[in-house]
Amino acid sequence: MRKYRWPWLVLVLFFLWSCSTTTAKKPAPESAPPKPFYTGTEFPDIVIPKDLSLDQNKSMLVRTKNYVGGVLVAKGRVKASSLEEFFKNQLRARGWDLVGSIYYRNILLAFKRPNGFCMIYITGSSFSTEVQIWASETLSDDTYR
Repeated sequence: MRKYRWPWLVLVLFFLWSCSTTTAKKPAPESAPPKPFYTGTEFPDIVIPKDLSLDQNKSMLVRTKNYVGGVLVAKGRVKASSLEEFFKNQLRARGWDLVGSIYYRNILLAFKRPNGFCMIYITGSSFSTEVQIWASETLSDDTYR
């Protein structure tokens, strides 16, 4: 049970951080994001490759009129290094800034923008790769209509 404490701590920190941020408008992207094979998520500007499937039993979302946050878990047979590049490129094209990364046995990427924060944790084995997307975004009134 001890290994499941850190995800809850991270989730609580996301919620606290998102409550203290202001709702600034993101600048318009310089060019349209590339159109790769991906699927949308509950988060307006976070996508995952179609080769991954969402694990509903491990995912959890909190959504209100002006906020969406939580964790999405997806699994599939995709190389961790290609997932790293996918998320770096796709999130950057959607207004997210890469603020840090950690590489050891797994990959942890941290992104932020004025209205949100996102951490992507990629773990892999020879048979399957799992991606945990921890995100927290303050939404404008017209984002979720």
